[in-house]
Amino acid sequence: GTLTPAEISFLAENNMITIIPRQSMDEVELIGDVIPNLRPMRRMEVPLWVALILKKQARCNVVAPEWMSETNLQIAYKDEAEHMDRFSHLLPWEWTETGELILSNAPDDLSSPPHVIRNLLRDIREVRQAKVRAGIKIFTHDFLQMDDVGAMEMNEIRPFATMVINKLR
Repeated sequence: GTLTPAEISFLAENNMITIIPRQSMDEVELIGDVIPNLRPMRRMEVPLWVALILKKQARCNVVAPEWMSETNLQIAYKDEAEHMDRFSHLLPWEWTETGELILSNAPDDLSSPPHVIRNLLRDIREVRQAKVRAGIKIFTHDFLQMDDVGAMEMNEIRPFATMVINKLR
């Protein structure tokens, strides 16, 4: 089977992200990790899930990843649209999930208006889905190029791709 979008999003929350704490906080020891001492106005790397909790408590600002800037998303969109034979390498593995989590929980921390970022992410996703649909038509028994496909995209096509490969085998 496949994972649900919520499960993929949950897994993406383990990615590290930069925050700017608003107040001090002592180190917190967790089962699998340690959240370091937080000092105001000093950038720190923490898992995304920690950043979202601190953001909800108004204890930090989230620094959006560089790839989420309006300029970089426009470049990624242009790259996707101009090269219909491949996927852009400008986006990380969990770009869809990370983008949605930040847009939902920290829209005020983005350098551009959230609706602009959301629209660019949607446009990129539509172009990439068109590439996936076109790529599925040319499956062969010995070749399937999936370079730079994201986690959510891979999960969406997994059942169909598995079925096709099994039939080809």
